[in-house]
Amino acid sequence: MDPIPINLVCEDQVSAFAMTKLVERAGKFHVAFTYSEGGFGYIKKHMGGWNQAAKGCPFFVLTDLDLNTCAPDLIKSWLPEKKHPNLIFRVAVKEIEAWLLADIDGFSEFSGVSKANFVENIERVADPKAELFRILRRCKKRLIREDILPKDEYASVGPNYNERLCEFIVHHWNIERAMKRSDSLTRTMMQLEKFSVSF
Repeated sequence: MDPIPINLVCEDQVSAFAMTKLVERAGKFHVAFTYSEGGFGYIKKHMGGWNQAAKGCPFFVLTDLDLNTCAPDLIKSWLPEKKHPNLIFRVAVKEIEAWLLADIDGFSEFSGVSKANFVENIERVADPKAELFRILRRCKKRLIREDILPKDEYASVGPNYNERLCEFIVHHWNIERAMKRSDSLTRTMMQLEKFSVSF
């Protein structure tokens, strides 16, 4: 069977790389186009449009839960109309960084930080990005530490934050291991695996 073309919509480059790896693991898709530079506001604004566009080509939309109370409430708020079957709309709890840190073995290998410094249930951590920074302050690999950690109080992330995390996703991130510690990742993978086109 020919691969199913699918469009990706996400908040940033790191999410795009993670989604691409998930799609590849599902084994039935090829990525047609990726919209990844608009942030959550852009996704929210255009959710109705993505839903309509899914009638012609499947869409996989991913956003972070962040400070929202729960994923179902966010989905209902952003997409009050009936969701088209060709639209896969998923929410990372609470941020895409949680999905990455859920692979403790992989991130420990990547960063050189002992597995003893990682939390087992990353989805209960209120701010996964802050948790990522906490872990990497113990990192003895200078270039990784300098690329990811903010330089000062005025910076939200390091100068090569996206590039380094994308490197981790491509070369170290193991989805199977991460799913054992992330329910939202597991549910997303299940949605991709059971997807069938509806035209």
